[in-house]
Amino acid sequence: MAHRMKPGRPSQPRLSRDAILTEAMALLDEGEGVLTIRALATRLNVAPMAVQHHIGTRDALIHALADRAYAGIDGTTLHGLMTAYTATIRRHPNLTLALFRIAGPLPPEAQRITDRLQTLLGRQGLPDAMATLWRDILIDWAHGMALAQSPEDPAPALSALLSALTPARSATP
Repeated sequence: MAHRMKPGRPSQPRLSRDAILTEAMALLDEGEGVLTIRALATRLNVAPMAVQHHIGTRDALIHALADRAYAGIDGTTLHGLMTAYTATIRRHPNLTLALFRIAGPLPPEAQRITDRLQTLLGRQGLPDAMATLWRDILIDWAHGMALAQSPEDPAPALSALLSALTPARSATP
């Protein structure tokens, strides 16, 4: 006699946030356009709504991936922080490109890194405005350096970056 499943929720959840994020990063590493909720659900052998129940929108998924990737980045020096941040971008260049497409606030871990960089620059004795300018320069340098060193053809990355320049994104706050 075949084993019949009981109606209702399974006793063990088939899906976890960790499993979703692990598979999502693997898809994203294949290409920024590869990661969709539908493709992720197919990879996980679940319905797209199951993924959305755990994660929400694709933008929320990208933010969760950024938080996971950036969680271990810490530095007591400017050099240490920037080296760790740049290395993470090089490991996951499509994550950076996906983040560029999302309007609104940074994911919490990205904001933490930005704030840490601002603090370290302030400890160098720079006035606030100069520390903010150098923070932006160093973050832009990290993005440019890491994305330029990505082993992939830079043309799609450039296209993705330029497509993020919509009037809403480029408007002055």
